[in-house]
Amino acid sequence: MKLGELARRGGVTTTTLKHWIRVGIVPPGALRNQTTAVYDERHLDRVLLVKLLRYEHGASISEIRTLTTLIDDESSTTLDVMNACQAFALGTPAEVETDPAYEPFRERTYELMRRRDWRGYPGAAERGLVHALAFAASAGLDYDVDELMEYADALEPIATRNVAALGPTGSADQIARRMLMAISARARQLVAINGLAHAAASIRAAIDRGDAPPWLAMPPPPKEKADA
Repeated sequence: MKLGELARRGGVTTTTLKHWIRVGIVPPGALRNQTTAVYDERHLDRVLLVKLLRYEHGASISEIRTLTTLIDDESSTTLDVMNACQAFALGTPAEVETDPAYEPFRERTYELMRRRDWRGYPGAAERGLVHALAFAASAGLDYDVDELMEYADALEPIATRNVAALGPTGSADQIARRMLMAISARARQLVAINGLAHAAASIRAAIDRGDAPPWLAMPPPPKEKADA
């Protein structure tokens, strides 16, 4: 395909695409002649990944280049790519790994991993949890390992099904894109369910105290099924 078709299928302008090629985050096409280059599905996979990183995650060109360089390294494994996507999506500060102030939360994270026989590869997800625990503690929510186990009990079966559904198939760009989309989708879903649960608990408490009517915020009744 030519540049215009690649831009159309990728949902970007040719100007944007030329810039991405110029800065090295999308590979150049194969020259058909002195003035025309052609592109294939590999280029489309990269364009869709860069578009997701740039416009959905707000990544800088430098951040995108770091990930695409890893993807283009022939020695990189699928697990390397997936871990890099987790590190990018979680946005954990570098000091989490070494700052002594995080030590209690590191040990809490490692104890959770020991109890569940969880492996980290090579650490993006666990550093993310360490940072999240420290942030939660600063907000007055100091979760212990037993409480974390309750979350893990609910999430591990879901994670297992998600991994089976996504699967490490396709190009490295496709895997990275699916991984980033899945992380974002799961995070939004969990935050929304958590918010709904907290709202329901608050309303229930208000009703029990007599501060709100029993019918407050009831969900609509199920729609009647149309006759067959």
